[in-house]
Amino acid sequence: MSYRTSGNAMSDAIALSSPSGRMSKRARKAAEKRLNDALFPPGFWDLPARVKTPEDHRAYARTLRELAARGMRPRVHVREAERLEALAASMEAPR
Repeated sequence: MSYRTSGNAMSDAIALSSPSGRMSKRARKAAEKRLNDALFPPGFWDLPARVKTPEDHRAYARTLRELAARGMRPRVHVREAERLEALAASMEAPR
């Protein structure tokens, strides 16, 4: 059973976030390291950020327009949808 699934990770998280819990500096540092290693294995942060494509922007613009059509902040969502569609068009325009 790994540290992450043994329940010790949760007890460390609770102990670290407890306002009345007292821990020595050494114990706190060790618990933070164990929790960090359990939650973020080696290589977790090494993945490159995904670059959004024009189709991603258009899909999100469609979602915003659907929200606006249902009455959820129509002016804001329509304006943001127009901005995203213009951004998608500018990404596809030849240079």
